[in-house]
Amino acid sequence: QKMSKRYFINNLNTYVGQALMKELYSEDPDAEDQNLILGTYIDQDSSEKLKGVKKMLKRSKPRLSRKYMAESDVLIYDLHSGNPEDIEKGIEALKTVPEDEEKTLILISSVASWAATPPKMKSLKGE
Repeated sequence: QKMSKRYFINNLNTYVGQALMKELYSEDPDAEDQNLILGTYIDQDSSEKLKGVKKMLKRSKPRLSRKYMAESDVLIYDLHSGNPEDIEKGIEALKTVPEDEEKTLILISSVASWAATPPKMKSLKGE
């Protein structure tokens, strides 16, 4: 049985943001388990909502945005089109949530994103 969740999607007007919306939003207005979608635009500060979006958050109002992000069950960031500062704001919002509340942070990336990361394991010579 599916239960509705409150999702925050960073940069809703990108390809990944639109694909997530398609998966998370039901066109059925009578659906009992309709997810609530909140989000931001990648290149503008507008409250104009896309279809299926409950609220668009403005980067120019970080305190209000943090409040809504903290109330979300799932925060989703696309590292391809996102700004690392956006992710920091999401983490700041999660730090305000009581420890017993379960929240999920999803970071979408590619192998290329991690190519420059130094390996944590070092091979031992002679083995």
